[in-house]
Amino acid sequence: MISRIILGTTLAFISAGSGFAGPCTQRLADLEKSISARQEGAGPTLDAPATTGSAVQGPSPSGQAMTAQSQGHNQAMQMIQQAKQLDLQGKEAECMDMATRIGAMAPPASK
Repeated sequence: MISRIILGTTLAFISAGSGFAGPCTQRLADLEKSISARQEGAGPTLDAPATTGSAVQGPSPSGQAMTAQSQGHNQAMQMIQQAKQLDLQGKEAECMDMATRIGAMAPPASK
């Protein structure tokens, strides 16, 4: 997963360095930063369920939420890579469409 982030960052620098940084390139870079920041800041939830005296053990809801969140981040990062390929191919409209879908899936973090 970290190698995907490194690869994505490398591709972003390469495409930005070429002087052809269009609106889709910038949008993807912003989304990637936002998703990476959320992923790095992800930790245990604050509202972990309190335990009682029962001996019933099972997956915690907070653990399931973290797994779903991690899967969502991974899916968003994969979609960013696909959008970057579209951008490199000059398919600006398709790139922006995918960036919009990524943004709806993983909205940018508030500043």
